[in-house]
Amino acid sequence: MSGKTGGKMGDEEREQVSVSVTLPTVLADQLKEFCRNYRVTRDIVVERALVEYFREGDMSH
Repeated sequence: MSGKTGGKMGDEEREQVSVSVTLPTVLADQLKEFCRNYRVTRDIVVERALVEYFREGDMSH
């Protein structure tokens, strides 16, 4: 821990957590095709989608 008592954490201070999910076959196929077409890894696509979904201050979820 950094000992900070408030404020936003920088990206380098965030804890890395591994999560496994099971997707419906159709969605998994779409993800594979997207990654192949745009030449990106599935990890990056999911990470960026989660960052957008859980954006600080957005309470729509």
